[in-house]
Parts: sequence; structure tokens; C-alpha cells
Amino acid sequence: MTVQTTYTLLSLLAFGCSPTMVHTFQDRMHSEGVDATALAIDNTPADVGVKYLFLRAWRSPHIIVAIQNSAFCYLTYRPTPELLEFAQEFAEDAIKYGVEIFIMIDDNKYNFSSANVSSNVRLLQMSSEKCLQHNYQKAINTGGTWRSITSWDKSLLYFSVLNQNYSFVWLSEEDVFIPHVEVFRSLHQLYSNSSDLIVPHHTVNYLGSDGTWFWPMATGKFLPPWSASMVNIVGLSRRMLKGIDDFVQWLGEVPFHEFFFNTLVLHLNFTIVVPLELNTVEYANAYLYEDVRARPNNLWHPIKDHIKAKKWRQNLTNESLQYNYTFEWSHLQKLCDKSDTIKSMEAYFNDTLLRFEKIKRQLSINMHHLWRKRFIGLAQKCQKQNASQQLISFVSQLADHAYKLPEPLLPNLVNRKSAEHIKLEREINETKRAIYQFTTNSSTVTDLRRHAGGLIRKLRWEIRREYFEEEKLRNQTTTTTLSSSSTTNTNISRRSLTIKLITASIQVNTTTRNRQFEKVHTHDDYQLFDRIKNSTKIFVEASGSLVTYKFRQSINGFVLNSEYAALPVNFRNF
Repeated sequence: MTVQTTYTLLSLLAFGCSPTMVHTFQDRMHSEGVDATALAIDNTPADVGVKYLFLRAWRSPHIIVAIQNSAFCYLTYRPTPELLEFAQEFAEDAIKYGVEIFIMIDDNKYNFSSANVSSNVRLLQMSSEKCLQHNYQKAINTGGTWRSITSWDKSLLYFSVLNQNYSFVWLSEEDVFIPHVEVFRSLHQLYSNSSDLIVPHHTVNYLGSDGTWFWPMATGKFLPPWSASMVNIVGLSRRMLKGIDDFVQWLGEVPFHEFFFNTLVLHLNFTIVVPLELNTVEYANAYLYEDVRARPNNLWHPIKDHIKAKKWRQNLTNESLQYNYTFEWSHLQKLCDKSDTIKSMEAYFNDTLLRFEKIKRQLSINMHHLWRKRFIGLAQKCQKQNASQQLISFVSQLADHAYKLPEPLLPNLVNRKSAEHIKLEREINETKRAIYQFTTNSSTVTDLRRHAGGLIRKLRWEIRREYFEEEKLRNQTTTTTLSSSSTTNTNISRRSLTIKLITASIQVNTTTRNRQFEKVHTHDDYQLFDRIKNSTKIFVEASGSLVTYKFRQSINGFVLNSEYAALPVNFRNF
């Protein structure tokens, strides 16, 4: 225990708390409850007496919690026997690399004694009243018959506030299929130490356009840009969880989770990664065993038949024992030279990718980085030798299969804030600070939250107005330059004032902000490897006239050439 923690506990004694209450507080800080296999989080007599001091001290900067382990928590209404069986196997492996397994159970009538699991699997339950006390509600609620409080709200509260002993936390719905325990181990070890948010997708709504999907629910909660993803499974760092709780406390609820996590990480300037291992997490898709067999290191959603999932895991294990897959770098190095002799490129690519997928989960973190470097070098070599675009694209995909780099930071929407912008920004921050002064909800807090939401709506429109004014000026500047200069398109393409929409990703001012790209120079032509590929999309809106954008042609996200195009300024989904 740190000196700061000791002082806090002594302060509780001085405040009149009994030793029993202090011990309760201490236990909450250093464990998840009195019973590791059946943790029910509800009001106890000790909680009532120490609740206020516990919450204030827990969030105090003087509390330093030793963080060593990570956590993985399944979210379920009522666990099936197959889920409990796999969770047990999962826990026995995960404990070897510092990950503890939890299951958050929605049904508070579920009897823990019926679960045949060891103490390695922590079963959690929480009352709706506990969530309401802390404002954790509506995480997956989109109106209608959706319940306001589910295992999403409960698990976010638990790991954000009640149990801060984990440096990284995974939340996963029960129908996310993990083919083998080693699959998760590889994913976790590769990305959790360097990422704040790990998600399957990253769809950016750059200007905060609210006419489609569930975007209207973001209005009054976030300023643009917004972003979204399927989050049937998500990885969250400790500082991301802290950011989540701060946001929930001023808003009074959890925003819809599919845009909450991605948008929050943008505004906090935290690190987000979109591993290819998660690109098979979809809203609804009918997967076959052959799909899983071809991508054995991926996680899959939805697989709701747990009996089938168990059978697939066994089949994959049996196949891995029967076949000895190898992946020879020396053979791949000659790919650029012999590409013309390959009869079926698609079959060759599929076989090569399968071989790499079969061996990559056994690689160390350093080897993953090394393989990415090798593949990028090979792509550069192939481009210099004028190999086919299809081949270059494939090799660049292999680089992302080895290790996916974080998503780049987005540029500022506006460069010069108006006086109105600055005023609204200040009022929003002051209102939030006022909300944080209250420890409980009240009519005053409700009014402050409503006021903050109104200010955010006003500032959103002001930002959009500023953006279009700056865009108009940029277009005028570009038009003037084009009419007065004979500069070639190659030189014009390097202007830093042009917004560049790159197929399925966004980069602005690439000439000056190219650290997220890996440069390739072929004679006088400036070309880039776009490492975002299909993981990132962008929504753009404009009004009044044509807007000139710069595009780069690409195949599967691999950037090759550039050209100008004038587009209608209506809302577009790229």
C-alpha cells in the first residue's frame, strides 16, 4: 500500500468511520469483493456509511492503485454451460499472461451455485439501482423496448469506478466467437500495451452530420468529429475508462456505445487501433466453418450457437495437429520477379495468407513488427519493378496482418476560431465544471446538463459554419492558383490546402502530416502506402457550390496515383 493510500485510510478514521468501514474501503480498492466466484455488487451496511467518502477518495489523485493485470469480461443475460466451460479454459490460459476472466450476468435471479466454474472465473451481478446511482444507463438503448440498464452499463461502471485494479479491460458479448485461447492471447499482447481503444471499425463522421443511422443521438453530447464502430467486443485502457467515467458524470448517462467509444477517443486524442483480427465482427452475418478456417486468428460475430462454436474449436485444434504449415520468407522475396508466372494470383494469395495466419499467433511481438517491416519493404521493391497493382496491394495487406498501426489523428476542423466559438467553448467547460461539483443528481444538475447540451448544439453549428467559410476560402485560393499558373497536376497535388479523401480513409495535408504514412518514391511521382485501408470511412457534408477534392486511386486501400475531381456538395458516404 502506498503512503498516499495510508493517509487516505487514516483520514477516514479521523472522519469518524469505524475500522470496519475502513477495512471495507480498503477491500474495495484491492479486490473485487469478499467472494471471488460470486461477487454481488449491491448496497451493504458498510457501503451506506462510507459511500460518499469512498467515491470521493477513490477518484482522488492521492489514491495510487497498483495496476498489474488486465481483465476480460463476458457480457451475458444468463451464461450457458458452453460459455462457462470455455471461460474456464480461457481463464486457465489467460492467468499465465496476467489476464483475469469475468462474466457480468444481467439476470440477478441467476444462482451462482449452479455454475460449475473455479475461482479463476469471476461471476458478477449488479443491481440497476447501483447503476442509476452512478449514472451508468442507456449504453445500448436506442429507444423502443430496449432496456435502459444492461450488462454493458454494469460492466462499464464496475471497471471504470468500482474496480480500478486493471490496466486494460476487454468487454465482449457472449456471441463473439474466439476460435482458440491463443488467438486472444496474441491479440491482447500485441495491442493492449500501446492502445487506448481497440475496436473492429472506425467510421468517421467528420462534420457531425446527423441525418442517418443513430447519429442524431450524438447531437448535444459531442462536438464534431464523430466516429462509430460495431463494439460487440472492445478493448479499453485505464485512462480510457477514466475518460468514460468523467463523460458519464457530466452527461448523466452512457451515450450509445457504438459511437461513444470511438468519438470519445478522438476528442481525447488517445490511441485507437483497428486490428484486422476484428474485421469479422459484424452486425449480422452467416459465417461458415470454412470462413473461420481461412482466418483462424480472427474473432467472429455473431456466432450464437455455442454448441456449434465448441465443435468448431475442436475441429480447428485437430487440424492444427494434423498439418504442419510453414511460411518461408526466402520464397516470398522472389514474388516480385516471378509474379508473371503465377497462373492464379487469387489462389496464390489465399494460400500465402492462410500459411501466414497459421503461424503468426506463435510469433513474438518483436517478430510481428519485423514481419510488417519486411512486407513493407517487399511492397516497395515490387513497385519499383512495376509489378501489378494487385500484387502490391496484397503484400501491403500482409503488412497489416502482421501488425496494424494505430489510426492517425484527425486534423482540426477549423484553423481559426470565431469569438462566438471561443465563448461557447468557455461556457460549456464552465457548465461541466459546475456539474462535477455535485455528488448526487438533483434538479439543478438536470438543468445544468440540459444547458450544456444546448451549448454543444450551438457550437456544433458554429463549427460547421466556420468550416464551410474556410473551405470556401480554400476553394477560392485554389481556383486563383489554377487560373494563374501552369503548374502541373503533380505539383498542385502537393498543396497543403486541399482536403484529401483516400478511398476508405482520411488524411489532410499529407505533405506536412505524413508521419502516419510510409513513403514510396518512384522517380518524380510521390506515392504513399495508406495503412488505414478499409477500417476507416468518412462522412463529408458541404453546401452551396461544388467543392474540389483530391483523390488517390487505390486497390483495397493501397494508394497508387492522384487526380482531381469536382464532386456535388451533397452529403456523401465514402
